Amino acid sequence: MTKTNTASRLLLILILLVPLMLAAQKSASKIHQTREKDKEEEEDPFPRFEFGINFGTYLANKYTAAFYSGRDGNVNTVSYVMKNTFWYREIRDALGASASDTVILRELPGNMNYSATLMGGLFLKYNITRLDGIFLQANYSRLNTDGSFTVEVTPQGYTFPDIRVCGIHGREERLNFDLGYHRKFPVYKKKMNLFLQGGVNMNYVQVQKAYINFNDKEFSIINIYGSQYYVPGSNLQEVQNRQGGIGYGLILGGGMGFTFTPQIGLEVGGYMNYVRVNLEDYHDLKPSYAIYLRFMLSNIINGNQD
Repeated sequence: MTKTNTASRLLLILILLVPLMLAAQKSASKIHQTREKDKEEEEDPFPRFEFGINFGTYLANKYTAAFYSGRDGNVNTVSYVMKNTFWYREIRDALGASASDTVILRELPGNMNYSATLMGGLFLKYNITRLDGIFLQANYSRLNTDGSFTVEVTPQGYTFPDIRVCGIHGREERLNFDLGYHRKFPVYKKKMNLFLQGGVNMNYVQVQKAYINFNDKEFSIINIYGSQYYVPGSNLQEVQNRQGGIGYGLILGGGMGFTFTPQIGLEVGGYMNYVRVNLEDYHDLKPSYAIYLRFMLSNIINGNQD
């Protein structure tokens, strides 16, 4: 009976020790792997900081281009100009109409678009590991949107109206700041990799110009006189009318990277910014896109680190 109790106790102790032995073995294996990894990084270190210069094309969503369409309900309207007696006379002269003719606004553009534009910016990445990093980038672009609207010139005594096509234009500066996570996927040794990146966006937009033209005569549709009625030659007090502001959103992108030397590399990629742009009455989140080349420089801040 004593031998049986002793065997049972030994068996129980063995059952309790086995998990502990396995856990200790697993822990030792992890420590060994960590040491091997640290040793590998000491022998073949990677740069902690990388700096990039972006060049590319920015494709802004057309949703906010409608801000420049001049329609009633927008902050800037064509009727603001055409309802002023003195500007109306200048418009009539620019169209070659006589003092007895009438000029009537007919149709405004229904589909304004931004032109594809050049983009440039800076990129900074801190590498947590050889494959994982945190990035911060800023990209600048100057956006143009151009459309047309029609007016009717009706000479006195004529039955058929004379329809003229006139231009309407917007000029805008946009700055995108992106903060996020960058992950590499090695393809060929350490010379080529695929990457994905995602994060948050903050953007700043500033309206530079919003104007219409009748032949060579231009008129700003931004009200810089407030409640004052424009009279040529009078000493009107201009008021500050800054249009734009700060918006926000998300960024998601990816591409392919190439390492030429330990100091020089290149990334080819693209991204989507799903953002809210701060233009009055146009606050919906919409996607905009960019494609770019990024020239990468490593080891320029504090060299290689383990």
